Amino acid sequence: MKKTVIFLAVFSVVLANPSFAQSDNEVADLFKIKCGICHTIGGGRLVGPDLANVHDRRSEDWLLEYVRSSQTMIKSGDPDAVALFEEFNKILMPDPMITDIEINSILNYISENSGGGVGTAAAVSIIEEATPEDLENGKNLFDGRVRFVNGGPSCISCHNDISDAFFSENSYSTKDISASFTNLGEAGVKAILDSPPFPVMTKAFEGHDLTEEEIHDLLVFLKGAHKPQSSIASGYLLYGILGAFSLMVLYAGLWYERKNKSVNHNIYKRQIKSFN
Repeated sequence: MKKTVIFLAVFSVVLANPSFAQSDNEVADLFKIKCGICHTIGGGRLVGPDLANVHDRRSEDWLLEYVRSSQTMIKSGDPDAVALFEEFNKILMPDPMITDIEINSILNYISENSGGGVGTAAAVSIIEEATPEDLENGKNLFDGRVRFVNGGPSCISCHNDISDAFFSENSYSTKDISASFTNLGEAGVKAILDSPPFPVMTKAFEGHDLTEEEIHDLLVFLKGAHKPQSSIASGYLLYGILGAFSLMVLYAGLWYERKNKSVNHNIYKRQIKSFN
């Protein structure tokens, strides 16, 4: 009985204090994978807000609910959630699919590493002085014409080609990332390439990390590759109209004689002639 009481007491402490559930390194890795792509702690804004001292700006219950499913809070009309959504270009934060214990561990990690306050420095670009050679190498790496140094799979294995060919850039069988640079910015895309957060990508590049040079050249390529979806949609519409018009002209030419005569016109003429 005594052992049972001790066990329950220890178990309740573990549940109450997430730091028991995970080591500091595990929590840091969890933050990097789930949050670090879009957020910093004191390093300034990225895709989303700087999280330094976020516990002073929002209640613990609000933070837990927001991290659990920000999309649900936005749909419910929570004013703070909607304001963040509007402020940060209406980019939805994906639900992290982790337990409340893990969320609390991350929130504690943010609190412990917030330091003096929210940073204001913008992320420094690493591709401002890129050369045409960097762009070409980035395209070749993406397309698989040049292999990654550490043997990772080429990007086009899972993602759309975003070259100049009309149909190849609109494949429906793969994930189009042509808008990734526009949506996430350089810092967000770089974070993904540095530490892939997606299960398939993580597995594919396990032990095959990209080099700094490869990341640099891919960023250069992705920055110049995005084309607005509206132009693509209008391209489909234009091709559809031109195709339909061409078919109408073709059919009109082929059936010109028939549309002005009955199907049995020749038989009719023979019958009239025989009566005469």
